[in-house]
Amino acid sequence: MAQQDQRPHPFMVMNQGPATIVGLELSSVGQGQFGHSLIGRVELPPGNALHVTPPSGSGCLNDLRIRWSDGRAEERPREDLCQAQRVLRLTTPSP
Repeated sequence: MAQQDQRPHPFMVMNQGPATIVGLELSSVGQGQFGHSLIGRVELPPGNALHVTPPSGSGCLNDLRIRWSDGRAEERPREDLCQAQRVLRLTTPSP
């Protein structure tokens, strides 16, 4: 039986909310120390998608923080970035 690839894979982020995504930050699980945005200065308007490549040295399980243009932030704990062909469908969190 082949061993599962334990490196993070590029993944797709789909903005299905009404606000623009202005940041997508990564932290090791439970650390709460989010790095620079994985999308840089790119903004992801509603209805658009973007392929994102995790930084080298990232583990499989990570906490993600999504920043929206309206000032809100959403955290998604324990996202498994080692799943192949991963798609994150994001909507704006409730006020």
